[in-house]
Amino acid sequence: MMIPAQTDQRLFSACNYSAFLSYATADDDAFANWITNFGEEFDLALKARVLGVKVPRSHLSERNGPVQGPLGEALRQNIAGSFAMLLFVHDAYVESTWCLEELKYFKELFGHSGFRDRLYIIAMSKGAIERLQRNSIWTSEFSGANQLIWMPFYQETSDDQPLEIYAAGPRPGKTVVSSNFWMRFVRLRDDLALKIKRQVADEQFVPTYPLASASRTAAANDELVRVFIEGKEQQQYWETLGQEIVHTWDQVVALERIEPPLRLRPTGLPLSELEQRPILDDANGVVLLWGRKTPDSLAAQISQVEPKLSGPQFAPGLIAYMMQDRDDMPGATTINNWPVVRFAPRDDSAIVLADDAPQLSMFLKRVLAHKRRS
Repeated sequence: MMIPAQTDQRLFSACNYSAFLSYATADDDAFANWITNFGEEFDLALKARVLGVKVPRSHLSERNGPVQGPLGEALRQNIAGSFAMLLFVHDAYVESTWCLEELKYFKELFGHSGFRDRLYIIAMSKGAIERLQRNSIWTSEFSGANQLIWMPFYQETSDDQPLEIYAAGPRPGKTVVSSNFWMRFVRLRDDLALKIKRQVADEQFVPTYPLASASRTAAANDELVRVFIEGKEQQQYWETLGQEIVHTWDQVVALERIEPPLRLRPTGLPLSELEQRPILDDANGVVLLWGRKTPDSLAAQISQVEPKLSGPQFAPGLIAYMMQDRDDMPGATTINNWPVVRFAPRDDSAIVLADDAPQLSMFLKRVLAHKRRS
């Protein structure tokens, strides 16, 4: 159990960042932006777990700066404006006096209880975390540091390599979080989420989702909306199907003038991984592909997906039917109250059928409503 009986009274409402990510840039570069990708998933997943509260993004030096030089006033303010610290340990971190200065300042600000309760040590390498614990600066500057809990995020068969964050999916790049990473990641996420909820309750501060306004903020403040799209069948149309959904999404939200702007991110969903994922609480919508399935098998898949969607108002669902020719028709217009929307393949792309475009727009309006409630 990671959550202590008592945490320090650091005001969440006064924080500019949910967490300060302390790391050596060389470690991020050496493992294909592993820490940057971790931060992206952290930002998406934490918001979904702290419903009704406006959760700021994490601080990442590559995004928020600076990345080197003395621990100046700007960086001190960024640490002071963070609710927690995530410390990423691999070879370069162990050798970095810069990173240890960040940690030293964090301890000065947060005190003993904050240092114990708001610091999460992420071990990307077993050997590196063991070397850090023998480091003379570590043991002299941080009394009791070796009793801090650290979380193993390295591979069991190759303990100098961090866990793969993304599983093999229907397209290259960041699509689906791997089950091995997710099972460890969700412990950290849930622990911090509960601490935030407790702090917000103590402050009696429950901000709602930002309302529309006439002015637009910078793109850096955009909010991401995540729609999971099944990624096994008809993979040649997966990416263009996502693009068509994003195109319709842009039309739906254009009239809303939402601030900050909401950007939809299609994400692959191999149904074979559902058993390893206890919940899909970061989903604002789900799209299943009809493919060669029967209506009964689609109904069974819907019954498998729906319990993974969190909360009494769970994310809406849609079934995408890829037409083989213009006379091709699905055997139903809805399955288990999930609407069926037809898409026509054109030159290796997927275009929503004109007659079904209103159904797609209605689905995305429900996605928007779900995002606003989360």
